[in-house]
Amino acid sequence: MNKFEQLVNSMGNHSLAEYPKEACGIITKDLHYIPTKNISKNPKNSFIIDPIAIVEHYDNIWGFFHSHPGSVDPIPSSRDLASTSFTEYSFIVGFGNNFYKYWSVNEELRFEKLNEHHINYNAANN
Repeated sequence: MNKFEQLVNSMGNHSLAEYPKEACGIITKDLHYIPTKNISKNPKNSFIIDPIAIVEHYDNIWGFFHSHPGSVDPIPSSRDLASTSFTEYSFIVGFGNNFYKYWSVNEELRFEKLNEHHINYNAANN
């Protein structure tokens, strides 16, 4: 199994394990997924990644993941647009085995089905 497949499996397993709450986590530069605590007061409808985890992994963050629990087609929501202001990171949303990478262009939300081309293998192999 390559790093992309391992990443997708890890995020998918975490999203299913946390259902019906939103799962969230950190994706490291070497494409390991680190599940984090969702500290939102309403974890069934929103997520806040535990800031302690962000501080612990600050120098090794490629991106962030969160789930849309139970969604058949978990496309990013308009609420997800705010996170894209952190352009140094990548953002993934999904559930089960269905994932999207999302970003902003001129403050407009854009997204595509996640695939191996979205992963920067140069960073992953350093």
